Amino acid sequence: MEIEVTQSKGVTIVAPTGDLDMGAADQVRRVLTELIDKGQPKLVMDLGGVGYIDSSGLGTLVAAMKQARAAGGNLKLCGLQDDVRSIFEMTRLVKVMAIHGTRQEALASWG
Repeated sequence: MEIEVTQSKGVTIVAPTGDLDMGAADQVRRVLTELIDKGQPKLVMDLGGVGYIDSSGLGTLVAAMKQARAAGGNLKLCGLQDDVRSIFEMTRLVKVMAIHGTRQEALASWG
């Protein structure tokens, strides 16, 4: 899995490409944990390049969201493809996590 990390106005954008499954979850967890530990708890996860997510991937995102919130930030999601969005809806994570249509909307939500 490729993971691109960029900055915009104090918010860190993490954009993985590929399936966010058991094989990739550890890599994503390491990247997110490292960013939060380095004092970058304001995160936007652009999932536009992710076509599939499993329970390992969901668990990684929920754990990172909790860690980011504990550090004074949050993990916001954007760009979910239909299949990925339906998994978030089925698991009711749409009620727990901040999900935005586009990267611009997610960044603007930090105000």
